[in-house]
Amino acid sequence: MSEEQKMPAPRTVKNLAELKRLIQPGTELRVTSHSKHPGIVGLVRVVTEVQTNAFYSVIKDQPDHVWSRYNGGKGGRSDYEKAGNYIFEGTTVTVLDPRKSDGSVLFQFELLENEQTMREQDMEASEVQEDSETITMGGMSL
Repeated sequence: MSEEQKMPAPRTVKNLAELKRLIQPGTELRVTSHSKHPGIVGLVRVVTEVQTNAFYSVIKDQPDHVWSRYNGGKGGRSDYEKAGNYIFEGTTVTVLDPRKSDGSVLFQFELLENEQTMREQDMEASEVQEDSETITMGGMSL
């Protein structure tokens, strides 16, 4: 199986509130462009710690990578910006540069589906299927 086939699919993110809910320890993301650090483009990052205003992430399977060693091994820090500095387009999250007011893009990334997310979706789908198989009438199951 090629590396591309192993890569999890990106997931759709609709807004900042949803992004913050999805960013949990273990969440994987792939940077698709970065205006200041082009060397991390294409690398998969894994969230190690989440705070209310930021999250930390390391480069997946590369504990000795310079970005993985930052902040005592928690990885690089990504602060949450104001909602107006985000553009959500399907699976791509664009972060505008907060230091500029000209709409310059700081970086773009995609959140990747992980096994836990896929299992949760499978469980939800099976619960919906089970619920649709139960017919009720006047509070009694048939």
